[in-house]
Amino acid sequence: MTELERIMSAVSPRGVSRREMLRRIGIGAGGASMAGLLAACGVEGEAEPPAAEGKDPLSTAKVAGELNFANWPAYIDKAKGASPTLEQFEKATDIEVEYKEVINDNLSFYATIREPLASSQPVQWDLIVVTDWLIAKMADLGYLEELDHSKLPNFSKNAGAIYKDPTYDPDNAHSVPWQSGITGIAYNRELTGREITKTEDLFDPAFEGQVGMMTEMRDTMNLVILSMGINPEDATLEDARAAQEKLLKQREDGILRQYYGNDYVQPLAQGDLALCMAWSGDVLGKTLGSDSKVDFVVPEEGGMLWTDCMAIPQDAEHPVDALEMMNFVYRTDVAAQMTAWINYISPVPKAKPILAGAKDSYTRQVADSPLVFPSKDMESRLHSYKNLDPEEEEEWNDLFNEVIEG
Repeated sequence: MTELERIMSAVSPRGVSRREMLRRIGIGAGGASMAGLLAACGVEGEAEPPAAEGKDPLSTAKVAGELNFANWPAYIDKAKGASPTLEQFEKATDIEVEYKEVINDNLSFYATIREPLASSQPVQWDLIVVTDWLIAKMADLGYLEELDHSKLPNFSKNAGAIYKDPTYDPDNAHSVPWQSGITGIAYNRELTGREITKTEDLFDPAFEGQVGMMTEMRDTMNLVILSMGINPEDATLEDARAAQEKLLKQREDGILRQYYGNDYVQPLAQGDLALCMAWSGDVLGKTLGSDSKVDFVVPEEGGMLWTDCMAIPQDAEHPVDALEMMNFVYRTDVAAQMTAWINYISPVPKAKPILAGAKDSYTRQVADSPLVFPSKDMESRLHSYKNLDPEEEEEWNDLFNEVIEG
């Protein structure tokens, strides 16, 4: 029995996605608290902190033998109450890991570390996992260490091309991906009576009262903007207003059934919804290995790719230990065992043949899923979110709140 097979024999299929447990942004269905929460977290109007003095660069710092790692719940492989990846890392490096599942949403976690970061003081974490848009904000404010890529050879060798030099963090200067997911469309093929291929299908009067949309502003606004033939990263306020008008008409015409957080998979499966905006991992976690009537598609116009990233907060006490962990999870065997449990997109394409060679059928299905290992064609249709400055964020939220509040 190989090491992967030994681990997988002890690991239950994940079944509950990271998104399903805790919505990534953590805003309620009304969405009205976003602007206030941004201000409370200090995102709006922050000044860049003064540069730290007398600090050794990462290139000369040494391994300390200790790592404080903050992550989301259910976002690492588990077997018999422990993580094989963390156990292997400790054994391979002699670095003791204090791993805490303390990130319930991006903004509330950021609020716990913002004040010391703004004062150039260390926080308790050496390594954090937050979403791409927050990586961009924190990097702009000088709150993240620049990575020493000479200590990340596995990333250089094994990361997929789509994860190198992303727009939210050029040259991966401050972060490397942990896992990714896709925002697209899920549909009940028995109710639609045909294959769903386009975002425009969400606005088709033929599905009156049977369409679901998302309460997440970033996902909904960006996907609709993309459906209008506009690259979301280049979207203007006028484009956002046009998307709002399209969403308002969808509601007024009775096409919309409801706006959903992450509770759309069951209504789809039981026939209350014909089609809905969806996150890939939610659908895969519910349908893999089953005879579900629900399918997921990346629309012809394109889908949204979101990425949760590892980063080192400024002045972290054990930055080289954090780099060791970053490098370790880009080993192909480690990436494979994590992906088999997490079921989101692996940033390590070379993990696929390892999973494909597993003895159990569930793991082989993970390897075969384009929602875990997208094809080149699918990757070419994935887009990044618009990076919003504080003023744009408030304006976009105001537009979206008018839609979902009816």
